[in-house]
Amino acid sequence: MSARYCIGVGARKGFDAQELVTLVRATAARLGVDWREATLAALETHEDKESFARAAKLLHMHIAFVPLAALQRRNADVLTRSERVMATFGLGSLAEALALAAAGDGSRLLAPRVAAKNLTCAIAKGDLS
Repeated sequence: MSARYCIGVGARKGFDAQELVTLVRATAARLGVDWREATLAALETHEDKESFARAAKLLHMHIAFVPLAALQRRNADVLTRSERVMATFGLGSLAEALALAAAGDGSRLLAPRVAAKNLTCAIAKGDLS
C-alpha cells in the first residue's frame, strides 16, 4: 500500500505564483512530505488558473482543479473554520477541503491549514491501494 498526498491551496485574487511555491515547499517540509510527489489542488472556478498552473510548473507538480460540489462533500472533515470562507463558499476551509477532495475518499488532513498573506495551504494523505 502506498500513500498519495494532495496539497490544497486557497488563494485571494491576484496572488503571486512564487508566493504559492514558497508556501507549498515550507508546508510540505514542516509536515515531512515530498511535495514533488504530491498533486496541487485548486478550485475549478478560480479566476487565477494561470497563476496556479505557473506555480505547478515551477514545482514540477501535477495540478487538479476541483469542483466546489466535491469540496462541500468533505466540509465536515476540515479542521479550520474561517468565517470569510464560510460566507463565500459555504466551507470551513477552502485549502483543507481541496486537499481532502483531491486525495479521495478516506483521506485525512496531516494538520490544520497554514495561512500566508494571500494564500492558505493544507496537505491531505489518501490511500492509493
